[in-house]
Amino acid sequence: MDYYGHSSYTETWQGMELVYSCDKIEITGRFSFGCCQQMLTYMEYLYHYQHAPLEEMPWKYYLNEVRYYDRLSMMNYRHNFNLRFQDGFGGKCGFIFDIGFNSVNGFAETWKLELNPNKVLVHVPDWMREFLVKLKGYTRVGGLTNSVEVKSIDFAIDFPVERDCVVYDRGSRGHRMFLRSRLDRTDYYGEPRKNGAVTVYNKQIKSKLDKPLTRMEVTLTDFDYKNVMEYFNAFSVLKYGQMGLQDLAGLTQNDKVLLDLLNMHPEYMASLTYRKRKAFEPYLQDFKYPFKMSLKGFNHVLGWCFFWPTMNIGRILGDV
Repeated sequence: MDYYGHSSYTETWQGMELVYSCDKIEITGRFSFGCCQQMLTYMEYLYHYQHAPLEEMPWKYYLNEVRYYDRLSMMNYRHNFNLRFQDGFGGKCGFIFDIGFNSVNGFAETWKLELNPNKVLVHVPDWMREFLVKLKGYTRVGGLTNSVEVKSIDFAIDFPVERDCVVYDRGSRGHRMFLRSRLDRTDYYGEPRKNGAVTVYNKQIKSKLDKPLTRMEVTLTDFDYKNVMEYFNAFSVLKYGQMGLQDLAGLTQNDKVLLDLLNMHPEYMASLTYRKRKAFEPYLQDFKYPFKMSLKGFNHVLGWCFFWPTMNIGRILGDV
């Protein structure tokens, strides 16, 4: 991906160019009095007229499909819209917009928007501007009644290295893995969609890039830098990919194999004896760069995310 969007921040670390960005953001808000039905009418208009001729509906140049789901169960949004955009605007490009939360107290006149700013805000900015202006006009924004809130973000850092050069010291955290090959591998740590959930995957394969790129991604509902830093600082990048075992003089062949395994899976260190851990630690440190998260990168991405509570559309779309 050549362009990450206005949430992105680029920094050089250990001779590598890293990109910090918001990979997904979830925002909620409450409609002004009497405006929920107006927004719902607009969304139904898009849904029912998506097959209208292009000359009648200029927005169809961008909008390819609107899917609608109706959910009556408690603790879900009643009206669910999934808007998809044409190929040629970033492939699978779209966003989810839900209206009306079904709670035990009845139907709440609220909304939830979930999107990837690196895609939809970059590839269809004019259409999104129109949509956001309308949404802002119907929403309680600013003053003592401001209702817009950032609920969660997926904070991503991209490293220009092969997937097997990135390791994560998960400690006692749960781990799941989806594996097709040594490089086509996705690892999940922690509880899915909860604060601190970590995902590591091969961005080169997923986005069909011509250069190595590995993405580290953390789901956040707590936006304190110290807490976020702890998740990212558990990463390390191998200096040479997999170890050159022939260069580890003084170790038995079994120790060399075990050391290579520990290099890729540092969580196994806890299973070794104290003596063996102390013997291996110097070797492991020689072969990797422990990562340290940038405060500037964090502040840039979070600063962009917090233009949303004020619905500052110019700042969100990068006009100023």
